[in-house]
Amino acid sequence: MLDGHGVRSPRALASWIPVLAGALGALACACGGEDTRPAQWRYLHAAIIAPSCASASCHSRGTQAGGLAFEDQAMTYQTFLEGQYVIAGDPQSPLIYLLEGRERDRMPPDNPLPRADIQLIQRWIEEGAMP
Repeated sequence: MLDGHGVRSPRALASWIPVLAGALGALACACGGEDTRPAQWRYLHAAIIAPSCASASCHSRGTQAGGLAFEDQAMTYQTFLEGQYVIAGDPQSPLIYLLEGRERDRMPPDNPLPRADIQLIQRWIEEGAMP
């Protein structure tokens, strides 16, 4: 959001921090470095799920592709677990199959997630998929 002088508010800029951190972490992994990003739901939703999956053409409140909207962190978590997309402790949960494009179309279809992001989500699932 811009203030009266055409400058973005600190709050608006702060909302980009998880996204930038995710991009930098993915870049570090792609260069052979260890992924130091946290395998925590709050981070995953803000840095990967919401920007990649809750887009205007996919799982937003407006389109709800497949009847799913991923903009709200708590609702997305609930959907993942109740819909059996994520099975805590199982690194081969259906969500990983969708993200990798095994047996179905890859999600997200237009801009697949980098391998490092999928591995981070997989690590979160392996570690118990805690909220």
